[in-house]
Order: sequence, then C-alpha cells, then structure tokens
Amino acid sequence: MLPTPLPMKKANLYMVDADAQAAAITLARLAVMHPLAEGDGDQALEDYPAASYFDVYHDLNSRFGKVSPFVKFPFDDAATSAGIVTLLQLQDLDRQVKELWAQVSSMEERMRRQNEKISAVRQLSNSLQKFTSLDLDLGRLRRQGRFLRIAVGTVPAGNFNQLKRALSLIHFMIKTFYSSEGIDHVVVFGPSQQREEVQDLLQSADFRGLTIPEEFSGNPVELQADLDRQIKQAQQRIEKMNRELSELMDENRVVLQSAHDALLLAQPYASLATVLRGKGGLVFLQGWVPAGRADEVRQRLQQDLEFPFHLSFADPEQREFDTVPSLLQPSWLLTPFQVLVKTFGMPGYREVDPSGLFALSYVIMFGMMFGDIGHGAVIVCLSLLFRRRYPGVTIVGVLAGGSSILFGFVYGSLFGYEHIVPALWMSPMHDPVRVLLLAVLWGAGFILVANLLAIRNFIAAGEMHQAVYSGKGLAGLLFYVAAFYGAYQLLQNGRFGWHESLLVTLPMAVIVYFQWQQSSGGLVERVLVVFIEALEHIISNVSGTLSFLRVAAFSLNHIALAAAVFAIAGMLDSFGHGVTVVLGNIFIIVLEGAIVAIQCLRLEYYEGFSRFFGGKGRTFAPLKLET
Repeated sequence: MLPTPLPMKKANLYMVDADAQAAAITLARLAVMHPLAEGDGDQALEDYPAASYFDVYHDLNSRFGKVSPFVKFPFDDAATSAGIVTLLQLQDLDRQVKELWAQVSSMEERMRRQNEKISAVRQLSNSLQKFTSLDLDLGRLRRQGRFLRIAVGTVPAGNFNQLKRALSLIHFMIKTFYSSEGIDHVVVFGPSQQREEVQDLLQSADFRGLTIPEEFSGNPVELQADLDRQIKQAQQRIEKMNRELSELMDENRVVLQSAHDALLLAQPYASLATVLRGKGGLVFLQGWVPAGRADEVRQRLQQDLEFPFHLSFADPEQREFDTVPSLLQPSWLLTPFQVLVKTFGMPGYREVDPSGLFALSYVIMFGMMFGDIGHGAVIVCLSLLFRRRYPGVTIVGVLAGGSSILFGFVYGSLFGYEHIVPALWMSPMHDPVRVLLLAVLWGAGFILVANLLAIRNFIAAGEMHQAVYSGKGLAGLLFYVAAFYGAYQLLQNGRFGWHESLLVTLPMAVIVYFQWQQSSGGLVERVLVVFIEALEHIISNVSGTLSFLRVAAFSLNHIALAAAVFAIAGMLDSFGHGVTVVLGNIFIIVLEGAIVAIQCLRLEYYEGFSRFFGGKGRTFAPLKLET
C-alpha cells in the first residue's frame, strides 16, 4: 500500500503571556508545529503580543548581520540550553550592537576610502607605464610655450613614417615613446607659428590627443616611485585598521556572543509575531502537529511551562485538507526520490506519496533502456565515490546501476559484447517488434496505475463526482481500457465491431456529460469547451501511451551505439581497436546514460505525476531553532 503524508492534528494552545516565549522555544526545539496564521481560534483575542518583540529582534538581527562578517572567532552554539530572552535584554543588546556597528561602520568607511585611493593610484601607475621612456618632466608636456608647441597622442603605426616625413617639412619632430597593438604613442613638438599646418597633418594621420594627468609632474621614474610609496602607505593603513577592527571585535566578544545566543533563542517567539494572538495576559497559538507526536508536545510543555495551559488536538476537517501541510514519511532509501517528487510539487494532505512508486518504476525503466552489465557496474562504482558528499546521488546511482546490471543479464550484454554472457532472454535487436510491443504494454500499465491513484486521491479528498465521472476518474479508466482493447482487436483480428464501439462510447459519453455539467457560459462556448476537453483527453491517452515507445527506442539505441563502436574498432589495428572500444564505452556511459536518466524523469513527471496529483500541497514548515 502506497503511503500518504503523515496524519496531522490541529493544536490549539491557550496559555498566559508570561509562558509564551518558553512555549515557543520548547516547540522550536521539538521542530514539531507548523504555525497557522489564518486560524479559527477565539476572535476576541485581537492583539499580537509578539509584534513589538519582533521589531526589536529584527533591528538586532539586522545590525548583528552587518557586524558578524568582521568577526574572526567562532561563536559558541551552547545557547540552546539557556532560558528565554526578555524584551529588555533584546533592547539592551540592540543598543550595544548599535554602538559597536557605529564604530565598525566608521572604520569600514575609512578602509573603503583607502581602497579607493589604492585603485586610483594604480590606475595612474598603469598610465605612467607608457611614459617611462621619456626622460623629462611630464608636467612640461601639458604646458605650451610661447615659441614651442607640444602635442601628445596616438597614431596608427602604419601612419607614423608618413606623418614623420610630413612634419619634417614644417620643421616639426615626432618621437614614439610607447607602442602597443598597432598603436604608437607619440610626442610632437615644433615652432608654435605652424599651429594650423601641424593640426591638419595630425588630423589626416588619425592623431588622437592624450591628456596628461595633473598628478604627472616630474620625471616618470621619480613619479613611479612616489606612486608605489603611496600604495604601500595606504596598504599599511588598511592593515592597521584591520588590526584595530579585530581588536575591537575581541574587546566586544562577550557582547557579540550574547547577541548571537539571544538571537538564536529569540527567533522562535519573534517568528510568531503575526501568528500569536492574545489579550489581557492570555495568548492563543494554533498550528499543525504530526499526530504521532501530540503526546510528546503535551508532555514537554507540561515540563517547561510555569503556569497552567490548555492544549487540545483536533483532526483536520475535509474543508481544511487543502491547507493542511504535508510531511512525507521519512525514509533514507526514498529520500532522494522524495526530493525529485518535490521538484514537481508537494503531494497534498491525504494524497498518495508517489515516492516509492516513482523509485521502483524509475529504476526499472532505466535498466530497460540502459541494460548492460559493465555499464551498470561502472555507474554503481562512480556513484559510490559520492557517498559522503552526495548520499542521495549514491542511492539513485546504485539502484539505477543495479537495474542496468540486471537487465544486462537479461539482454546478455557486457560492455556491448553480446557473446560473453548468455542472455536470460534475448537482445532487443533480435526482435525489435516484440520490444516495442512490450514498451507499449508497460506504458499502458503505468497509465492505468496513475489513473487508479487519481481515483484514490479524489475519494480521499471527498470529490466523489470527480472520482466516478471525470476523465481522471473511473469513467476515464474504463474509456482507456476499452480503447486499448479496441486497438488490440483492430490490430490482432482486423475488426472494430459494435461492442468495441459501445465499450468506448459509453464511458466517453459519461465524461462529456460531466464536463458539460462542470462548464459554464453560452451554448456555443460550452459546446466548444467540452469538445476540446474531450479531444484533449483522447489525444493525451494516445500520446501518453506512445510516449513509452522511447523505452524500447533507447534500449535499441543502446545496442546500436555499441555496434557502431565495434564497427569502427574493427577497421583499426589491435591498439586502435582497444582504444576505440574504451572511448566508445565511456561515450555511451556518459552521454546516453545522462539522456536515459532525463527521459525516465520526463516519463515520470508528464505521464505519471501529472495524471494523479497536482503538486499543490503545502510543505510542513515547523517552528524551529535557526543556527
């Protein structure tokens, strides 16, 4: 029997305000209650006693988050055994952390300015590199004398000689002081009386002027030494401020540890700011608790709360099923498959958890499509390498590789060789028609199971009309079986008689009538909607069944790729043959293995999950201590 999410009970907790924080910490340590904001408790309790507490907690948490990146020592997490944190304690810690952040912010701003200075000086240093060959005061290049004109800029290297000859005719000189990527950096100088003539020549040679920074005054070598000195001094200031910042953190270690501990213990109560209601010293909390842990919650609250309280549990009503959170049954083997299920969506409360069925069908399909003893063994070995860092990958890989090994024995395939291990059945290439037929039968069985699960989910949700009359209900199941039977008769015996037509027509008529009853609008609109939905239902069943032909197609493709590798290897010498076989098998394992894994996932999502659950369930998110 396929499991469903764990049964839940609605917890209603009334207590005095003085115990609210202790109750929040207890529930957070148990990680057992999903708080319910839109609860149906006593509406007379209209205040939110945790609201002001949350405001202070939020401010402290924000400032602590700004300061903590500068902390070099580890925090002690032993605070989980401490008591509650009062509002006054939070306010006092917030004041101290605020003062600390003011000092840190000031030092951070000073370091930022020093870093900006280093960046600016380095840019100047990079620019200065181009002028190192000039043994003169660079400040003179910015000044134009009364009798001497100087221009600094760049020209394409191909234009340099022609420009040099032209400038010599008007008694100007040009000198290259830096070249890079076909561009010459040049300085041009000559009599200032020839201003217009030289300007025309420079423009025709695609001369682009350079601006000499104001900081460049002096010999380039001396300037470079000065820039290096400025960078070193700024770095020394930053190192000094880092030491001062580290000392400041050490001096305030007690305050920071206290803030860390307080935030850890204050978070549960603060997170109830919009959930916890109260008035006049009485508070009310409502949430969902796994049914199996209800007694544990009561016992722990009796131990930890100082004053009397009232705690009651109630089963969820049918109208609440859409809002009850889902907590899947824990299983180390199914955990990675549950993650893949959640990627599609969370099963709703009382819906079937498809993780087990998903794991079984996924592993079987992978083996059917990728059956080879050697390839499966490689996948198992590679998966085991990730057992510590990615245990989920190891579980899926070992199961899929094991299935590949099993079907490898069925097909008699070992690294593509089909004459080493005797086949328990046969190679798919020997009878591809039978393989295609088996793939269709597998797909039909898969869809039938999905339809049965959809009926079960409708019944569990109390939607009896959907369970009986809809395309995903009993009527849809009967239509699919009748259509499959009719297709079998047509292919096997060449006939589709009146009783086959009747078997197909009756359930389709029920589906159409139900869709008509569910639709609204004008006559033409309803007819069009019902017709499209009926047609979509037929096409969906046909295309869904035929989609499973890819199971056979990839099993044939797997063998065909191995045959292609051996065909190429057969044309080479013994060394080339061995290298080709090894590389070909690596190619098959990596490329086709990944494609098969994706295709199996696609069939699960679109031909399985989409037929029996919508993935709109709410994930169980309990109140818990955040580390």
